[in-house]
Amino acid sequence: MPQPKIPKYFLLFLFAVSVFGLVLAPLLVLQPNLQGEQPPLRRPLVSAMYSVICVVGIVAVFYPSKCRVMFQKPNVSFDAKKPSASKVQFKGHHPDCEKFSANRVTIRGSVFCAACSGLLIGAIATLAGAVLFFLGFFDFGTGSFWVLVAGAVLMFAGLFQIKLAGYVKVAVNALFVVGSFFMLAAADSAAQSWLVNAYVLGLIVFMLCFRILLSEWNNENVCLACGHCI
Repeated sequence: MPQPKIPKYFLLFLFAVSVFGLVLAPLLVLQPNLQGEQPPLRRPLVSAMYSVICVVGIVAVFYPSKCRVMFQKPNVSFDAKKPSASKVQFKGHHPDCEKFSANRVTIRGSVFCAACSGLLIGAIATLAGAVLFFLGFFDFGTGSFWVLVAGAVLMFAGLFQIKLAGYVKVAVNALFVVGSFFMLAAADSAAQSWLVNAYVLGLIVFMLCFRILLSEWNNENVCLACGHCI
């Protein structure tokens, strides 16, 4: 049986790095020696960088060409009796196949990708949150540490969205993005450190990339297990 392009052991390594990164984040905010002399525009800079991440994510939802390329396997020999992968029809960023029904939601007759819809909702909500964060509306005070922990839990839970379906998948993906904002805003409130903020931003980007890679691996496994188009 053909094997996925992404090795499973590599994903396990990235998963371990993600867990370590999420556990380390709350510990960093408890280190007062990381504060030091802070740039006067720390919060505006962090807000702008996070907003860029949100905007890039929103654009990616509307231009999912990479999703389609992933399901087209030009290097695989096709049986003449089987449909060509190039002729596979797509609905909601996924092949129009019952194996991918869990990855789609239908709203008023239109089919959407459940994961992308959740990420889009989360990105729009947190983009608005980033503006309010810049204006100083988010200061969790003594509760910052636990808000950060809650954000880390939401991001961790989001990695398991590949096992979910429909609107639950939408909600978990949206909360994954919301969790990233909670982590950043809470870290800034608790530590007031550019170094901690930079770490959390880097962790957010890393986990977004890992989440995408994990979805690609899962989708490829679905196609390989089915074998209808290859």
